[in-house]
Parts: sequence; structure tokens; C-alpha cells
Amino acid sequence: MADRSVAQKRSRRETNKERVIAQALQCFVEQGIEAAKVSEIARRAGLTERSVYRYFATKADLVLETALLFWSQAMGQVDAQAQKDLTQDMCGVERISRILRGYAQLYFTHRQMLVFVHEAEAYLNRCGKALLVENKPPAAFEACVGPLSAAIHRGLEDGSVRRDIDMASLYYNTYDALLGLIQKLAIGGRNDAGGDESARVRLEQFCAMMEGVYRKQ
Repeated sequence: MADRSVAQKRSRRETNKERVIAQALQCFVEQGIEAAKVSEIARRAGLTERSVYRYFATKADLVLETALLFWSQAMGQVDAQAQKDLTQDMCGVERISRILRGYAQLYFTHRQMLVFVHEAEAYLNRCGKALLVENKPPAAFEACVGPLSAAIHRGLEDGSVRRDIDMASLYYNTYDALLGLIQKLAIGGRNDAGGDESARVRLEQFCAMMEGVYRKQ
């Protein structure tokens, strides 16, 4: 009986935390991190402000968990779509190309949230937090469970991907570069004048360039 009570409390705690994070993301996107009030986030989540602070010691902790959850969910959605789009007859380098373009779509589907992540990094720095949001790939290259790492390994097996470079480093650098470009475009950068079409061209050029880097000549 005691074990069931503990499990119920843990479940309720996790459910409440998820509700708070979901509402926090909406508030941060709509109002900006500085302007968003924990009291408003709590109200939207159906909790008291005091309850929120039982789950998150500071607003910065809430910002951090919200940003990390966004990245986890966004990457998961892209990975799931990639699994649907890939076909058995695609060679490794073709799969890499399709997956990179899937990640590039985050600019169009999650732009406001990408701006929030940028603001979160700056906010956490100002708060003196050593742990910052990191755009990590969903799985280690060697594990071969993420779609991009799986595609690379397939390409190494079928001969469509080159073998003369450090492929693990290229894998991690590809994520860092592509997600960095997406975030830069989302917050403005050089894309202000050209709008979505300019961003589309730049992202397509980047994906084509990376496909060429991976492809065996």
C-alpha cells in the first residue's frame, strides 16, 4: 500500500512538472523569458506559484528544463518522420541527404521556439548557470540508433559513403553546424531581407554541401 502511495505521488509530481514545462514554453515563446511571470505559468498549469517552486528551485531551472525538453521533442519528431520517409532501396548517402533536409525543416516548423532557445542560452548565462542548453545529437555515433548515424553506417557498408575521414567527428560537426545555422536564421542574422525563401535557399545549399562531403567520389 505504501509503495502504491509513493508511486502515485511520484506520478502526480511528474505530471505536474510536465504541465508546468508545457505552459512555460508557451509563455516564454509568447512573452519572452524576462517578461514571463512564474505566477502566470503556474496559473495556466492549474497550480500555485509556490507549487511550481517545489518542482523548480529557480526560474532559471525552469527555463533550462523547458529548453532541453523542446530539443528532445523536436529532434524526436524529426527522427520519427525520417523513419517514415526512408525506403529500403535508398543507399546510405541518399538517406543522409533526406535526414539532413528533415532537420532543416525545423526552421519552418519550430521557428519561434528556436528563438526561445537562443534567449534561454543568454538568460542562463546572465543567471550564472554553468550548465547551458546544448544542441546534442539524439544518440552517440557508435550506438547507431539515431537516423543519421544509422544512415552513415549503412553508407559505409554499401559503399556510398567515403571512408577516408573521421566519420564520428563529421557526424557531430554536422549536427552542430546545421542546428546552429537553423537557429541563426530563426533569430534573424543575414536572413532579414530575404525572408523564408532566402532561408530555404541557404538551408538547401548547406544540405547539398554536406551530402557532397559524405558522398564517396
